[in-house]
Amino acid sequence: MQPTESKVKKHILIIIGLSLVLRIIAGYAVGNHFNPATWEYENLARSLLENGTFSIEYREYGEYKALLGPGYPFLTFLAYKVVGVNHTIMLFVQFLLMTSFSLAIYGIAYFFFKKTDIALIAGLLSVLHPGLLYYSSANLHEFNLYMPLFYGALLLCLVACRKGEWKYFILLGLIGGLAVFTRATIFPALILWMAFYALFPFEVGISKRFLKASTAIILIVAVNIPWMIRNYDQFNQFVFSQTNKWEAFWIGNNSNASGGQFKADGTLVLSCKGEEMQNRINASVNNEIAIENIFKDYAFKYVRENPSHFIKGLFRKGFYFWWFHPQTGLFYPKSYLIAYKILYSALLLMAAIGIYICHKRRLWSIEMLFPAILILGIWSVHTLNFNEMRHRWTVEPVLLIFASVAIFFLSGKIYQYWHGNNHSSGNPSIQPSVIPQDDNIK
Repeated sequence: MQPTESKVKKHILIIIGLSLVLRIIAGYAVGNHFNPATWEYENLARSLLENGTFSIEYREYGEYKALLGPGYPFLTFLAYKVVGVNHTIMLFVQFLLMTSFSLAIYGIAYFFFKKTDIALIAGLLSVLHPGLLYYSSANLHEFNLYMPLFYGALLLCLVACRKGEWKYFILLGLIGGLAVFTRATIFPALILWMAFYALFPFEVGISKRFLKASTAIILIVAVNIPWMIRNYDQFNQFVFSQTNKWEAFWIGNNSNASGGQFKADGTLVLSCKGEEMQNRINASVNNEIAIENIFKDYAFKYVRENPSHFIKGLFRKGFYFWWFHPQTGLFYPKSYLIAYKILYSALLLMAAIGIYICHKRRLWSIEMLFPAILILGIWSVHTLNFNEMRHRWTVEPVLLIFASVAIFFLSGKIYQYWHGNNHSSGNPSIQPSVIPQDDNIK
């Protein structure tokens, strides 16, 4: 066994062990003794289990048949079908899913830098991220499925584009299809990834690149075709994934919009609908297509009549995606928000230093455009609609990877400085062999 291969296996075991132990502790401590909070996904899973239908009573709108991406509700349904309705079991499924996410982060970091220590730091940072740890330990939420799928798809895309082997494009199509099935916001990024691969002069010829990229996209769509057929049967019109996209757009684009779901005083933006709009919604109960068209009409009316406010709102939402809304943390102890702001500020600083180090040491590779496309895609969607802190958590793992570069090189510099001082004073207790050694980077 090669030294690097042995080291990678040890690192994988460390990440798996730490991830599971921390999540078990968190599930007990902040997850109400393994009794997590449930969301609409739980009701949809119960509907599948008890009635064989994917439907839910949603707000005051009546029955919705395509409220959310079906991936997580179907996973929950399958788990309940096998073991019965058991939130603790579903919580442990999430622990495994988010552990696989951290392994994907390890793989992505190693792909870029060919340095096992940088990859280990990145993997550990993803395990220790407080938001990701909390959401996987205290909530039964689709976030814990689409994160491993998003970053698993990213890792497969990187490997596929570099190696050009068919098996990786097929796997990318299948995993990417499941990612879209769970949360469709990644679909534009997947298309752009494959378009970039097809058009950029990688090693194989353009016709072969185009064929492989097209195959991946066809598989992604094929995974979702049964759901699209089901939706057409339900609504007699094309619905790609879910129906509430115009509600999300209205939340971020109306005269009471704050950029998030809540206003600064804790009032739900959705509670600020005008009387006329609410009356139209009340008259359309149990018709989700009609209700979504009402949201669409009023949102576009606001955009047409207030173009300057709309543009200002885009800038505000674009900024708050990367920072904190005035209403952020309303429902948590203030100390939590202060602690997280400190940690997030440190992350931004270390990521910036890591990016600078990559520039100075010429560590860039063309494949780094793929996570950049993912960031831009998620950022754009939530700048156009509305955003909350968990939406930023979707792209923070990319920052963690660059922060790991900074931590690795800065720790080496600190060690060299400390060792130099101890060596000059005749203290031999620190051994040079523990200076971070680079597998590939000079």
